[in-house]
Amino acid sequence: MDVAAQQVDLFLDSMMGQTLRGDRALMEFPFFSLAKRPRHTPITYDDGRVMIRVSPGERGIATIWDKDILIYVTSLMNEQLERGIEPGRTIQFAAVDFLRVAGRGTSGKSYEQLKDALFRLRSTTITTSIASAGEEEERGFGWIEAWRIVKRMRKDGNRVMEAIEVTLSDWMYRAIVKERRVLAMDSKYFELTMAMERRLYELVRKHLGNQQTWMISLPRLAEKIGTQMELKKLKAELVEICRRDSLIHYQMNLEAPPGIVRVPPRRVQVVFSHRDRV
Repeated sequence: MDVAAQQVDLFLDSMMGQTLRGDRALMEFPFFSLAKRPRHTPITYDDGRVMIRVSPGERGIATIWDKDILIYVTSLMNEQLERGIEPGRTIQFAAVDFLRVAGRGTSGKSYEQLKDALFRLRSTTITTSIASAGEEEERGFGWIEAWRIVKRMRKDGNRVMEAIEVTLSDWMYRAIVKERRVLAMDSKYFELTMAMERRLYELVRKHLGNQQTWMISLPRLAEKIGTQMELKKLKAELVEICRRDSLIHYQMNLEAPPGIVRVPPRRVQVVFSHRDRV
């Protein structure tokens, strides 16, 4: 068995049932499209402290579903670091392992979607003032610098995707390995079916911490989500998520100033709390 195959086997064993890890900056700021249709309008964010511009490639901006690959790779690298091994920027993993952990299924369509995600992660261009391991990126970069699909021949003569090789951008690599800018994520994150649910989970996971509650105005939340929705429509979607009560470990409520009968969306406050502390 060659070295690459041994590496695939190692990661297949190491990731099943292990804790997921996400990059804190990627959880806090709007780097990914929430739309399933290709988004070709750039994402821009500037709060006076942090500047972000995310520009699309040919297939649009990388989506929050594409981000699953980065979460998976971050988790693999973190697992190596916890075993005292410093990984390189290039890492290889079994395609079927990723698909199973991410709850994607293993149909031919799932493999094609995985390939599309790699395209978008490579072609999306990010410019940001967020430093990584003390170094501020002054140029545009993609989430991954390169990717490669390793295929094997089956007995029936068909080739199947066996392994994925990904080379992270230097910015991502420094954040994970040098700065250790990671947070644990519940594996049920991959079970969240709505892009908005996923984005809200990321934000509350990053901002709530050990506080009793985290409150944010609806307009400010819209900026951090990175949505193109009107505030009225965003409020309606949040009300539905409140009804579903579907955020992992957390509860969300929408509050309005007392004494106001018809509250404009800009005056709404969104309050998050720990589910087990309510």
